[in-house]
Formats: sequence, C-alpha cells, structure tokens
Amino acid sequence: MRKPLICFARSLLAAMLAVELTLPAVGESTRSRKDRNAAADSAAALPSATATATTRFAPMPDDHDLAGLWNDPEFNRRLLGSYGFLSEAEPRMSPEEQALYREKVVPVLREDPKKAIPELESAIKPSGSAVFDYTLATVYFQSEDFTNAVKYYEQALSKFPDYRRAQRNLALALVRDGKYEQAIKPLTRTIAMGAGDGRIYGLLGFAHLNGNRYLSAAGAYQQAAVFEPDNLDFKLGLVKSYIGLSQFDSALALLEEMIQQHPDKENLWVLQANVFIQKEQPAKAVVNLEILRKLEKATAAQLSLLGDLYMTQDSRDLALEAYLEAVAKDGGKTPDRGLRPAEVLVSRGAYAQARQLLEQVRAAGSVAGDAEIKLLKLEARVALATGDADKGVQLLENLVQRNPLDGEALLLAGDHYARNGQPEKAEFRYDAASKLETFAADAFLKHAQMKVQQQKYTQAVELLRRAQKAKPRDNVARYLERVEQVAARVRS
Repeated sequence: MRKPLICFARSLLAAMLAVELTLPAVGESTRSRKDRNAAADSAAALPSATATATTRFAPMPDDHDLAGLWNDPEFNRRLLGSYGFLSEAEPRMSPEEQALYREKVVPVLREDPKKAIPELESAIKPSGSAVFDYTLATVYFQSEDFTNAVKYYEQALSKFPDYRRAQRNLALALVRDGKYEQAIKPLTRTIAMGAGDGRIYGLLGFAHLNGNRYLSAAGAYQQAAVFEPDNLDFKLGLVKSYIGLSQFDSALALLEEMIQQHPDKENLWVLQANVFIQKEQPAKAVVNLEILRKLEKATAAQLSLLGDLYMTQDSRDLALEAYLEAVAKDGGKTPDRGLRPAEVLVSRGAYAQARQLLEQVRAAGSVAGDAEIKLLKLEARVALATGDADKGVQLLENLVQRNPLDGEALLLAGDHYARNGQPEKAEFRYDAASKLETFAADAFLKHAQMKVQQQKYTQAVELLRRAQKAKPRDNVARYLERVEQVAARVRS
C-alpha cells in the first residue's frame, strides 16, 4: 500500500512543479488534507488542459517589435500557467469558494476558457476572493479582450493589493494592448513586489523607449540583460537607447558585438549604417550597405539610401547603379523610389544618369497620377538640358494643356523660351504663372530677370517689387536695389 501512495505523491508533485502551481491559500484551521489534495489535483490538471485549446496566449503580429519576446513558447507557457495558484502570494479562498472553483470553474476552463466567463462573473462578490476576478481577467486576456482584462485585474488588485501575479498580468495586458505609457507603473510595481525577471525589465525598457525616455530605457534593458544576457531583443533595445542618448560609440560597440554573433541579421547591419551616418561617417555606412547588397539582402529602401550616400561622395555612376537596382527590386510599386533620386541627379546636372533612371522607372511599371506628372517634368528638364529642345518643349506644352494651372510647367516653359530668344512666349508663360499664388513670386522674379537681359530696367524694377510683395526675400531685395540703381543711372 505504501508503494502506490508514494508513486501517487511523486506524480502529483511532478505535475504541480511542471506548471509552477501550488494550492490557493485558505486558513489553516479550516483547510483539511483532503481539500488540499483535491484542489491541488484540479490546479495541476488545469494548465495542460487549457494548453490543448491553444498554445499561444494573445499572440503579437509577427511584424511587431515585441513579437520575438511575446510569442516565445516559454513566455506563452508561463502565461498559460497563470490559471494556477501561488499560495505564498495569493489571496485566500474560503472552503466554499475553493469547492466552487474546483467543481464549477476548473472543468469549464479545461474545456474552453471562454465558457468559464458566466460562471466566473456569477462567482465574483464584493467581499469575495480576488482569485475569481483574477481568473476572469486572465480568460479575457487570453481571448484578447484587453479592456475587460485590465478591468478585472485592477478589480482583483483593489481586493488584494499585494496580488503579485495580478500586478504582473495587468502590466502585460497593457503592453499587449499597446498602452505602453500606462504599463510603466504596473511594470515597476511588479518589480518592486519581487516578480521582476528579464521579460518584465525588457518590457519596461520597451515602454520607456516608446516614450523617448532613453536613459530609463537603457537602465531597464541593462537589467534585462543581466537575466538574459543572450537575448538579442534586449541588446537591440539597449542600442536604440544609446542612439537616443547620442551615445553613438556605445551603440557601435554593442552593434559590433551583435554582428559578430549574428552576421545573418540584416537589421543589425542597417542599424549600424544609420549610426555611422549619425556620426557623419558615410564611407563606413556604405561598407555596411554594400555587404547587404552582396548578400542579396538589401531592400529597395536600403539601396536607395546607398545611392544617396554615393551622391554625398559625388560618385554619380555608383549612385546610379544603386538607384537602378532599387527601382528594379521595388518592381514599380513605388514610383518615387526612382523619381526622387532622378530629381537629385537633375539638380546636380547629372542628366545622363537621370535619363537612365527615368527610363528604368517607366520600364518598371505603369506610372499614373501625380507620379506621371513628375516623371514628365523630369523628362522635359533632361531633354531641354541635353539639347533635345523640341521634345522638352512638347512635353511641357502637353502638361500645360492637361492642366493650365500647373505653375511648375509654366515656369519651365517660360525659362526655355527666355533662353532661346522667344521673349513673347516666355512673357506669356510667366504672366500665367504669376496669377497662381504659390508660383507668383518666382514668376515675377524670372520675368524681371528677362527684362534686365533686355535692358528694360524700369519694367524689371516693377516686377521685382511685385515679387517682393508676394514673398519677401533678402536676396531679391538686394537684386532689386542694384536694378534700381542701374535704372536711375539710365534715366539720368
């Protein structure tokens, strides 16, 4: 008889340890050995049964910054274990409440936690045990009803302020609901109550980082790393905290360590490149992005950044290669991926490179709406600048016909006519642009500059005064003063 009893005790103890549960506390004078064992049997059986319903506890979307931490199987196992008890830090239950929990609540929780909601709601009493409030909150939490989860966790804490797991789960529910600011206090309270571990410190660091409290975030992440020194998410959070504090050398040192351990993590290479940019070390940033490019892991956005970095070094051909690759990788989904750098190339006088990039944009996919208008204007500017005046003018005139209020096209056409000895056409375009509030100042200025070239200084002065009235500018004021002096000498 003794041997079966020992085997039973061992199996019961193993089950309880496996789910980290103990008996809910009741007064020793009213709690019998039979009650203890029955409650322990129910508690030990519960988590394994609920685990069959789902192995994920209110999962985070895979692309969320906290997904790696939250969806971790061990973290989920602990959350599922929340349905059990920790007698040394739990509110007491009367024998009647214990029987109700064991006989009414546990069987339904084992079948489907959601089905336990009506039973738990009816069991909650103002002077009753906070265990029922807590359990109901946990059911809502697992069901991703975070509003009710927070409500009942707070209700449990109002009955039993030192309810450690309620405090912890309240913090977790607020984090899961994206209410990071509100989560800081219960996270801190959880730590003060002795329930702080790497995950709690890590979530506290994330909450502070989300609120741009970089010093507090760094402190929390450093504590988190004490518990879990190999946790990449915590180190990444610490790097971001260092960056927020402008401690770039510390960030680079930690990133270098992380890259050596995880060279396959492209986000680390990109983050380090961004820190190099912050430190005004573009050549080092180029190396990082080129490594990603050679590994064929660079995204379209990162290739665009690489092109921009080459432009800062006046390496136009290298920049063009990166831009072309970015447009190809984007597949025409984002026309501005090529139009923005093409505009930069045009502004720098790199017309040959700009033409290739614009051709790539057209080949990548259909371009419509504002993107098409921008593309046509850039093609017109390139054509005009490279001697293909007929094509350039035709493009601009087509744009004006499509939209007579396109001030930019009017000004570009006016500039072309002014440069090529067609003052009447230029004046017509400048005059049309001057009637548009956004373009009036520039239209008057360009018209005035043409009049100066024609030595019609009095007319130029009047146009410059109108330009200043539309948009006062210091450089135009100085130009006006000089033209007024010339006009006065001519009159005298």
